[in-house]
Amino acid sequence: MEELKTLVSLLVETELVNANKKFCPIFHSEHEAYSILKEEVEEAADELEEVQDQLKYMWDGIKRNNSTVYTTEIAKRMKTYAINLSAESIQVAAMCEKFIDSFEK
Repeated sequence: MEELKTLVSLLVETELVNANKKFCPIFHSEHEAYSILKEEVEEAADELEEVQDQLKYMWDGIKRNNSTVYTTEIAKRMKTYAINLSAESIQVAAMCEKFIDSFEK
């Protein structure tokens, strides 16, 4: 797990560098920072909801003894949403770092 956290931290740093190239490298106010963080958190929550929905669909299929093909397709969708969730979470962490960089005295 520690190795994975290290890799994710590197992705967070990369995301922050890329975001700072596209947009101002600091937030101008806590209000601006909050609104951007809120948007990123909401996007992550949407992806998590999709993962949870897919898990429910998978369980429903398993209980009904649907084919493995059916549940495998659900697993593929679930994987995609989980990757999206990971990417959104990395963006949240990057914007948290930008908040710290902008306002830490």
